[in-house]
Amino acid sequence: MLRLIKWAILATICVALVILGVANMAPVDLHLLPASIVKTDLVLTGVPLAAVILVAILVGVVLGELFEWLREHKHRRRASERSREVERLKGEIAALKRRHGVKDDLPRIAAQ
Repeated sequence: MLRLIKWAILATICVALVILGVANMAPVDLHLLPASIVKTDLVLTGVPLAAVILVAILVGVVLGELFEWLREHKHRRRASERSREVERLKGEIAALKRRHGVKDDLPRIAAQ
């Protein structure tokens, strides 16, 4: 059910982006830096406004994902440490079982 909702939301966003792109195909001049900062005029002429909007959205999403990935680093590291600790403890339990001759964790319950 959640997968269906996720796909419905993604499809709605895609349709909205296509409509936005079709409605904004007029060419625009894109100034990369303000003229007061640089002496030469860094301008991209004739760029479709839809391309500018979509590139801005893409850059925002990529930066957001990058910052989220960096923020979650401590959680991934902690999970990795916990996983290694679990494997070490499982090995220690197996070694103790072999040393003491234990075959099962739980005693067998006799059938009645």
